Amino acid sequence: MHLSRYLPITFAALLLGSCGGQPQYHTDVLVVGAGIAGLSAALEAADNGADVIVIDMNSVGGGHAVKAGGLALVGTQLQKDKGIEDSAELAAADLMAWGEDTDNETVRRYAEQSSTEVYEWLVGLGVEFKLILPTPESSVARFHFTKGTALHVVLPMMREALSRPNIRFFWNTAAQQLLLDDTAAVSGIAIENLRTGSHYDIFAPAVVLATGGYQSDIDTVLDNWPEGRPKPAQLLIGSGEHATGSGYQLAASANAHLQRMTKQVTFVNGIPDPRNPQRGLTLENRFGVLINKSGRQFIDAKAPAKHKELAVFRDAPNGHWMILDSNTLRKTIVRGSAWLTPDTIRTEILENKEIMAAEESLEAIANAIDVPAVNLNNTIDDHNLTAPKPLSKPPYFAIRMHPLTRKSLGGPATDDDGQVITPSQDTISGLFAAGELTGVAGINGSFGGSGTFLGPSVWQGRIAGRAAAGEAKVRRPDGLSATITRTDKLLIEADGYWHYKQAHDLINERGTDCQTCHNLTPMAEVASNADMLARLNTCTQCH
Repeated sequence: MHLSRYLPITFAALLLGSCGGQPQYHTDVLVVGAGIAGLSAALEAADNGADVIVIDMNSVGGGHAVKAGGLALVGTQLQKDKGIEDSAELAAADLMAWGEDTDNETVRRYAEQSSTEVYEWLVGLGVEFKLILPTPESSVARFHFTKGTALHVVLPMMREALSRPNIRFFWNTAAQQLLLDDTAAVSGIAIENLRTGSHYDIFAPAVVLATGGYQSDIDTVLDNWPEGRPKPAQLLIGSGEHATGSGYQLAASANAHLQRMTKQVTFVNGIPDPRNPQRGLTLENRFGVLINKSGRQFIDAKAPAKHKELAVFRDAPNGHWMILDSNTLRKTIVRGSAWLTPDTIRTEILENKEIMAAEESLEAIANAIDVPAVNLNNTIDDHNLTAPKPLSKPPYFAIRMHPLTRKSLGGPATDDDGQVITPSQDTISGLFAAGELTGVAGINGSFGGSGTFLGPSVWQGRIAGRAAAGEAKVRRPDGLSATITRTDKLLIEADGYWHYKQAHDLINERGTDCQTCHNLTPMAEVASNADMLARLNTCTQCH
């Protein structure tokens, strides 16, 4: 981590700077990040009487959760309705076995509390869980889904937060530095508006960091690469746009204990995004054959992600490919970006010679990807003896698969209330953290499970928000209230307009009528919660 430019600024120094004309704002609880953990923290703090400001680098909320799937939940009413018998003891045993070196006490607490603190709480906000799927790491089905992706978890949370008079949002806003008073207690954050470049300070007696992981910063990923695991020749970015590790740097500047930093979830089914080659998409096909540089199959394509990750770095460190034929190619699933449709997948990926090699024979495929032809032929012959869909219809296809950054499993250590602690186990006054930034407190150990980030992020966010509100009541000065400002200048290509550009590029590509979104509300820059609330329904146009 490169932390030298994130040294703390003292409260006194910034207060003097404010007197020179730099604006300053005050609130009870300041939440950094409007993803699923940050929204949970904000709602819980507000429920406990705090005035809350939420800042986010994006111009919309939800973070990476809008593209994620379901939540791992234990002992829920939906499980009971479907005749699924589950228990906290069984779930804790499953999670600990899968993760291998989990924080066992935190696992047990989550397993015991997820039904009431996550499931029932979200249902109370209007989330409708419809489906529960089995997963490799669980002895019973507990992977809960709404009618689609976790977008339909985030939207009710956003609606609720935007409706609260004591929650305010600053969009397109980056946290630059923690503000510390002369006792080293956190007292706010120095802020930059990414659209205008203006700087100001938000003072708060309690700050909750919920900024997500570091998996979109390749340098940080490689600096913390797991010991003993070969570094890949090409590593694609597969995390959220703003998961750049800023929260780790902020926490470290307050002497936080950063733990488990070399523990990461790396997907191994990545392909380059043809529209942004540094980033990656995930490609799956359960009927394909995964081969290494020797031309031999080294893991079943249907194996759980954990097993494939281990096998790739152990048995295919020099690269691996998926082999398909004309019949099985149609079963390919590509995920990871809003621009993906059946037509764009076909034209920009499956027919893209930079991503896929296509030949009339296995010998030609072997030559194209430089693996021994005899080994590849033998591998496919062996596969076809037992495969439900033999690979036998030309042309044949080879897709080069790449490691893809995905999730962080470590970060600032916290106590049971979500308060950040130092290497000597002392709490840092005024500083809390939640979500992927903390590696969800070690619940996943060394291997992430299905839904074991989203569910624990909600749980941990609520814990941190509740404790932050309590801290604010003790520390806050009297008579302070939050205020909001806005800017009307529109610079489409400037920093702070990432989501604006993504949405409009996609709408233009699809030829969608502008009124599909604009008939709901004038799309000027968001000036209030009501403005953002009015346009939430447009999210489903892309996601």
